[in-house]
Amino acid sequence: MDRAALKVRAEALGFDACGVARARRLERDGATLERWLAAGGNASMAWLAKEPGKRSDPRELLAGCRSVVVVAVDYFSEARPREGLARVARYAGGRDYHKVLGRRARELASWIDATTGATSRAFVDTGPVLERGWAEAAGVGWIGKNANLLTRDRGSWLLLGCVLTTEEIEPDAGPHAEFCGTCTACLDACPTQAIVEPGFVDANRCIAYWTIEHRGPVPEDRREGNGEWIFGCDVCQEVCPWNVSFARGRDDDPFGRRDDLLGLDPTEILALDEATFRARYSGTALMRAKWEGMRRNACIVLGNRRDPASRGVLERALEDPDPVVRAHARWAIGRLSGPGLR
Repeated sequence: MDRAALKVRAEALGFDACGVARARRLERDGATLERWLAAGGNASMAWLAKEPGKRSDPRELLAGCRSVVVVAVDYFSEARPREGLARVARYAGGRDYHKVLGRRARELASWIDATTGATSRAFVDTGPVLERGWAEAAGVGWIGKNANLLTRDRGSWLLLGCVLTTEEIEPDAGPHAEFCGTCTACLDACPTQAIVEPGFVDANRCIAYWTIEHRGPVPEDRREGNGEWIFGCDVCQEVCPWNVSFARGRDDDPFGRRDDLLGLDPTEILALDEATFRARYSGTALMRAKWEGMRRNACIVLGNRRDPASRGVLERALEDPDPVVRAHARWAIGRLSGPGLR
């Protein structure tokens, strides 16, 4: 297949970047993954430790795989939440990206197959694929010190997908050169020191892990670090000089960005019943944290604010059917300023 024709098709499908790498084992990235897992960097995310060999070699996922096509969509937006709302990671500001990118990546895979007779499979965080490693190998960008993929023309506000195919496509020049240099802005700014060394993020310290992936109670010594974040965290990207200088977003809005997802009122989230929560946020990334997790997170934000005005909603949460929410509400009440329940 002609690589230029592939990129024209990818652009027509709405992708902002596209690169191609020859299918092989990613030795360096595979070794990094193994070291990260051995150090417990995945915290409770046990699925990341399953079949690590498949993550570093696409030929174990698709028999006869010859090429890896990496695609990316820019999700940056200048929009900011109004004052008083808890913070939500930018990527969660609209429809769940798995659905948006997944559909487009599958369309690209189907086009490759129809054009060449090959067999292709598309992945958007839905299988054991090292997307950032392949993006670097395909010349799309480099893995920065915050472990995100960085590009010189858009920064790191990119969501990635991969198409594995049996079609042989001329690879792009890669791997991409590294342009972080001596900068340590992301390491210095991380509120919880989760970036323990360049490119190595310990999920046990990461706000995004505790607010999205973790189930059950958040350890007390981790709660204050969450600050105002109720879902995810963008700090290491917000301070990156490549984002400060080159983040640009898109003219259109592929994710259907919603004003009510720019930030959330934690008292409102805490008061929502499950049916209302699902009706309001179905199809968004917030469903990953679940109703239980979002109410737990709301308690943590309110506890971090120490605002006595939230006492009423927190005291009502002491009667919540979920023992985790009750425990976090009790903790938050104990942090409120002024007289009352401790």
